[in-house]
Amino acid sequence: MIAGEWSNLNVGEWPTRWAHRYPDEAYLKCGDLELSKAEFNRRVNKVAHSLQRMGVKKGTRVSVLMANCHRFLEILFALNKLGGIFVPLNFRLAPPELEYILNDSGPIALFYSPEFTASVEALRGKVPSMDHIVAEKEGGNPSDPLYEDLIRDMPEEEPVPDSPVTLDDIHIIMYTSGTTGKPKGACILHGNTQWNAINSIHMYAFDSTDVSIACAPLFHIGGLAVSAFPAMYVGAKVVIQRFFNPSETLKLIEKERVSFMFGIPVMFLLMSQVPEFETTDYSSVRFFIAGGAPCPRPLIETWLKKGVTFNQGYGMTETATAITALRREDALRKIGSCGKPVFHTDIKVVDGEGRELPRGEMGEVWVRGPNVIREYWQLPQATAESITDGWLHTGDMGYIDEEGYLYLVDRKKDMYISGGENVYPAEVEDVIMGFEKVADVGVIGIPDEKWGEVGLAVVVPKPGVEITEEEVINFCQGKLAKYKIPKKVVFAEALPRTATGKILKKELRAMYTPSPGGS
Repeated sequence: MIAGEWSNLNVGEWPTRWAHRYPDEAYLKCGDLELSKAEFNRRVNKVAHSLQRMGVKKGTRVSVLMANCHRFLEILFALNKLGGIFVPLNFRLAPPELEYILNDSGPIALFYSPEFTASVEALRGKVPSMDHIVAEKEGGNPSDPLYEDLIRDMPEEEPVPDSPVTLDDIHIIMYTSGTTGKPKGACILHGNTQWNAINSIHMYAFDSTDVSIACAPLFHIGGLAVSAFPAMYVGAKVVIQRFFNPSETLKLIEKERVSFMFGIPVMFLLMSQVPEFETTDYSSVRFFIAGGAPCPRPLIETWLKKGVTFNQGYGMTETATAITALRREDALRKIGSCGKPVFHTDIKVVDGEGRELPRGEMGEVWVRGPNVIREYWQLPQATAESITDGWLHTGDMGYIDEEGYLYLVDRKKDMYISGGENVYPAEVEDVIMGFEKVADVGVIGIPDEKWGEVGLAVVVPKPGVEITEEEVINFCQGKLAKYKIPKKVVFAEALPRTATGKILKKELRAMYTPSPGGS
């Protein structure tokens, strides 16, 4: 009998219920390790008991700086059973960025993969709340305990949380880049994730016969809430790739008979450019799910020649992920659209006063549904500014056509997306302004064939000072994640500004972004 009542439903029960019903069915594959539903659940329980010994209770935060692996998901589901809160870290961030997130969320423990030992060493001693630092496997700091050693002698029975865990409890704090330069922690509830999984079943008809490949980073809402969560909810098999490699991904698709995969467009582009693209057997693939940026027509057509179609979508961390989805039969007919709202989600386009606009008129996109977060971690003002009567203000500008399809046209904020990663210019500008040779700087996103967009820094040097593009880029190294570092730097005598001093990004884009069809 499974502990807990219907009023205490939570995401942690997913592996428990599958282990009781179909214990011997395949659930996860990571490298050479294959875990059945029962085996995965037993490991999750052992982790949960180990976490309880560390002092994890309902509401306790635990962070991970890890590559994709089964242990990432074991820690997450163990915390789900206890009511603890999982804080995944973007391993592309620089140590100062990680330090801010850790001190803001206050985890008692950090689990890390050996690939990121250097970052952990830079953080050691700088996060007062962090009493435990655990290495995922050998290769980290030899003084840190190893994950498998911690869980080896732990009980396999279901853990008992210190208080009931419900769908209204936070189970993940996922940080998103902030327009002010400081990231915000989106508090994702068990219920947000549960309803996103239900929306996914409605949209994509997932079931236990599916096989998903998790090759996008699991620290991202796309990798976690599209590649892993819906599949695990329906009892499908998840094949985990530690780091994305286009050739290896194609080999896994054929070998594991993968039926669906989530990725950003650049991942599918890279897959189409390796020799294995021509020889891979795609007969098991039902479709790919593309998000993070629009899929260009040539890329869609390239994959169509191999019999593979795309479901495209629009989502955010704050919506646990899905907002809209474009069915594969509409991929070319409605190219440029991100589709219609997923089943249990509503959208509307509003003017500056929050009034709903007629179809065809452009305004800000708002979204409402049980998958939408209720708050940002310890930021009541930011929460109040972003959520009105349950409606999340996305900051994206768009319109809904006569058939109900959403088109995104521009961004209310200045964010741009580079390789599926959100980049906020204010954060980059703040770092570059620390360079002693820089008097002023404005950063914008410019089109890039490979990454969708990359950063362009328009720098005003201090009077009488000579400065090069290379110097600016080198100054950013180690202070920003690589994807945030501008790929190009140009120099100007002054930046266009409003009367109140704000940089006119629209003018910068007009000056430095090639116009469609232009040279």
